[in-house]
Formats: sequence, structure tokens, C-alpha cells
Amino acid sequence: MKYCYSIFILFLAMRIAAQQPFRYIVSADGSGDFTTIQAAINACPEGEQSVIFIKNGTYNEQVTIGSKTVVSTKRISLIGENPDSVLITHTQSRASSGSPTFEDVCTLKLYTSDFYAENITVQNAAGNTGMAEALYTAADRQTFKNCHVLGYQDTYRSKKGTRGYFKKCLVQGAVDFIYAGGVEFFDSCRINCVKGGGYIVAPEDAYVTIPKTSTVCQKFLRVGFFFTNCDITANSDVPANSFYLGRPWVSYAGAFYINCRLGSHINPAGWMAWGVNETTSSCFAEYNSCDLNGVPVDTTKRVSWSFQLPKTDVDNLLGANNIYARVSTVPYDPFTLCVAPGVPQSVDLTGTTLGWQPVTNATGYVVMKNGRYFASTTNTNYTDNSGISGQYSVKAVGPNGQLSAAGSVITGLSQINKQFFQFINKQGILEFNTPVTLTVYTPAGEKIREFSRSESFNLNELTKGVFLIQVSSENGISAFYKIIN
Repeated sequence: MKYCYSIFILFLAMRIAAQQPFRYIVSADGSGDFTTIQAAINACPEGEQSVIFIKNGTYNEQVTIGSKTVVSTKRISLIGENPDSVLITHTQSRASSGSPTFEDVCTLKLYTSDFYAENITVQNAAGNTGMAEALYTAADRQTFKNCHVLGYQDTYRSKKGTRGYFKKCLVQGAVDFIYAGGVEFFDSCRINCVKGGGYIVAPEDAYVTIPKTSTVCQKFLRVGFFFTNCDITANSDVPANSFYLGRPWVSYAGAFYINCRLGSHINPAGWMAWGVNETTSSCFAEYNSCDLNGVPVDTTKRVSWSFQLPKTDVDNLLGANNIYARVSTVPYDPFTLCVAPGVPQSVDLTGTTLGWQPVTNATGYVVMKNGRYFASTTNTNYTDNSGISGQYSVKAVGPNGQLSAAGSVITGLSQINKQFFQFINKQGILEFNTPVTLTVYTPAGEKIREFSRSESFNLNELTKGVFLIQVSSENGISAFYKIIN
């Protein structure tokens, strides 16, 4: 009997898990499957895809997938509720920990391919205490969308021969805070400099080189870090002309800024030499650099060993698809990966049940209540039995955990389901064909007014704004609707 009971519990757990699109939910307050991200990753099976949802909170931990000696086959997606509110943080630098290796101090280390992250912040909060990595990507095909990577010195390190893509992310630091040898594209990102530093990138020897005979510029194009359509900004306390776009960690380094907007903190020289490293063999280039107002930057004072790219080389040689194919024959399409599902349509609330139309290719949905994660489901409806009213919205979940924009409950009383309530709206005066009670709430669920049972209500008595109303009939039928007054 005990064995049968265990099988039943396992079956029930599998059924419950199958009803929501995430393998695990992490919540620091204990309301999820795990309270730490590392515990959720450890529970994911090798050789399978696992989408982990992380609720708002601060996670003081070092997170690792795989190891330096054993590469993981787990295909992990970390999906945060909000990038400003999901913080993975650690505070050790190499100096403070007494360790010379970045692996020991790094906050998030990825020894696994096909990783995807969205809406999370990864931070090393050691500050100005020396080398202190926040993120290390040690395997191929690492994709980040709408994430923040924060640190001071050596914030982000990428391994040579790997490929990565950052879409609409924030990367912040002071000294060489994007460095090493990966082929990384930063697309429409913000690269923010903080006081006390002076260099953004420090690439090592390029893994791939495009021969100069193939270029219009007649230069070797050493493939490394690419910044396209990025804003290069600084905190308000960073002095003008105090930062450089980069410097060569070794002699065959490469970095490219294409269609970027540069703040006044970027020195007119653009780039800086580093010790005895050979600058003439490096490849540091720009195309169409502007200031933050879109005015073309004067590049006449750039160091002699940097250069401006011709449009033909940018268009024909330096697109991400072309560059990625030069690094590896294994396909990598982060652009499709970053596309969110469609927004749920026809979101409506009948009584306590929220419903919406199915979204093509969605694996499930996240229900938000008052702007916060409330539930997830694979169905196209969800019943809220909490007894607390609120403002609802729904996001679709893609195959890798990508989240859509939110579809909200339809506004306007004209959308009330006529099978329950027949009414006429005369410029804010609602006339029902049967006596009902209207209870008015704020979007946060605070009761502010109750109209007694009647057939007519004057909503013009309310102040202007957004409200939730509960319509209740004599026979016990009740429904919530959002109105804009």
C-alpha cells in the first residue's frame, strides 16, 4: 500500500508540473520549488532543456552550470520576473578572496552550451577591490536578452572560440569590464562606465581573422567584440575624456563599434595601448560613431593604429550571421531565439476566472496580478481563488522561456458579458435591466466605494483614473472588470 501511495504522489506531482511551462520556479521567499537558483539547476536533468522561472528577489549565491573539467549537457534558460528586481549577486574579488583565479570569484559561470537568460541581473558587488568577475561564458551559444551584468573590474569574461549574443542588455564596469577571447555581439545594449576606471574592452588574440585581401579597407579584421547600435554611457560623476573604448590585452586583439552613440567620457584618442603589446597588429575599428544626440563624432584625433570601417565591409563582412559562421559550423541563430511570442489577446475576467485566446507557439502563460508574478499555466484560463481582487495581465511563454509583453483585461464596461448583465451606458451612467451592486476597488485591490443595489449608477461620481469594479446580481453571479474613468 505504501508503494502504491508513493506512485500516486509521483504521478500527481508529474501532472501538476505538466500544467505549467516551467520545470522549476525559484523564489527567495520560499513560495517556489527552490529558494536558490543553484538548487534548481542541480535538479535539472542532463541532456534536456529546462526553463527555470525566477521570482523577484535577491539571490546571494554563486551559480555554476557544469565545471571547468566537466562540461554540462543541460540546456538551461533562466527567466526572471523583472531585471531590476531579480538580482544574483556575490561580493568576492580575487584580492579579497586570496584566489588568483576568476572561477573562484565569478558570480555566474556557464560551462554549458545553448544557455538562454532573460530579465535577470548578474552582479559582482566587490567594487574597486581588483579583478572581480560577474559573468563567465565558457561554452558556445550563450544568449542574453534584457539582462544586466554589473561589476567594476573584469565584469564579463568570455572564453576564446565561443559565441555569444546580448540583446538590449546593460553591461557596467570601470576597468577592462568586457574582456578575453569570445566572439560576442552586443546589440542595442547600454555599456555604462563608472567612476575610477578608464577602459571598456580588453580583447585577447582573435580566434578568427578575416584576411585583408577580402576587405575594402585592406586591413586584417580580427574577430572579437562587436557593439552595434549601442549607447556607451557613463554615470554623472565620470569625468569627460576619462575613458577609452578599449586596449589590446594581447597583440592580435579585435573590437568593433558600429553605429554606436558615445558619451563625452570617451577620450578623443578612442583607444589606448597596453604595455608592450603590439598595437599595429591589433584591429580596433569604428563605423558611424555619434554622440548621444546623434551628431557624428570627430574621429580625426583617434590613435593612428585604429581605423574607420567602410560601409561595404560593415555590410558584407561584419554581420553577426557571417561572423558566427566563421567561428563554427554549428548553427547559432540568437535573433530568432530572442523573438518573444505574441501578446495574449481578448484577456477577460468572468467572475474569478481569467481567460484569453491561445498564442501560436506558446508553451504556456504567466499570470500577473498587480504587476507581480501570480501564477503560470499551460491552459488559456486561470481561476483566482485567493478572494482578493486585483489588476490582471497575461504574458505568453516561448519554447526557451521568452516572455511576451503583457495582455491586460479588456477595458471598458461595454465588454461585459451580456449573458450575465444587460445594461446601457449613457455617458458614464450605467443602467441595468435588473438590480445589481457595484463595488469599486483600486488596481491594488483596496475597496474605495460601494454602490447599493440598484438599476442605475453614476460613475461620474468617481475621480478620474483606473478602477476595478465588481458587479454582483441578486442570484449570486459576480464578475470583476477594469474601467478607465
